[in-house]
Amino acid sequence: MPGRVRIVFTDVDGTITLARGSLLLCLEAARAIRGLEEAGVRVSLVTGNSVPVAAGLARYLGARGPVVAENGCTVFYGGRVYHVCRGKPPASLEEDLVARGFRASWQNPYRHHDLAFLPPEGLGAREALRAVEEAVERAGWRGRILWTGFAFHIAPPEVSKARGAEVAAGLVGASLGEAVALGDGENDLELLEAAGYSACPGDAAEEVRARVDYVAREPGGRGFAEVARLILEGRLPPRG
Repeated sequence: MPGRVRIVFTDVDGTITLARGSLLLCLEAARAIRGLEEAGVRVSLVTGNSVPVAAGLARYLGARGPVVAENGCTVFYGGRVYHVCRGKPPASLEEDLVARGFRASWQNPYRHHDLAFLPPEGLGAREALRAVEEAVERAGWRGRILWTGFAFHIAPPEVSKARGAEVAAGLVGASLGEAVALGDGENDLELLEAAGYSACPGDAAEEVRARVDYVAREPGGRGFAEVARLILEGRLPPRG
């Protein structure tokens, strides 16, 4: 457990929303974010969303830490975008997936490095992943495919929420060892394992619950608020 928590990195969907699978923000989480900030603990959103969406959300929530967007490919702070990744999948890949029935994220035009696609309704997870892999191979793109629970993200090979968070921490003079990270999905594991302390909501994915230092009793954003209270009270349990 970090001796002093200087920054909290949190996923958005499923972590500060009402529950896993929900896109509605949890008001308890919003209040908890403001409480952390008022106590001098920076809060950084770490998400697969584009910079404009993530930065706008952070502003209205009162989260003043650097924003880590595109699953770690970009960091926004002080009005500047820092690029952790290079390149972007070709337009032909998007055309191929749309022809297969995938729906391109409306945020794609605002993304610097990754592309996101929602699978066709009724298509199983394995079949959808196979279709994405085929499109990636056909396009000759050498990168990573991430499933967030909402969409498939196709990104450069260096994409990593942990790498983005490391850049973000450095921008405010902190280190990942002084950070608490929260997330609910498998795509958050790299970040959770890199932070000084890790936690998740009570309804996080089974693999996440098995590998973090603390599993909240409450789901979604209420779980985030639970962890925030422990941080402010200095009562985070010892690392598992």
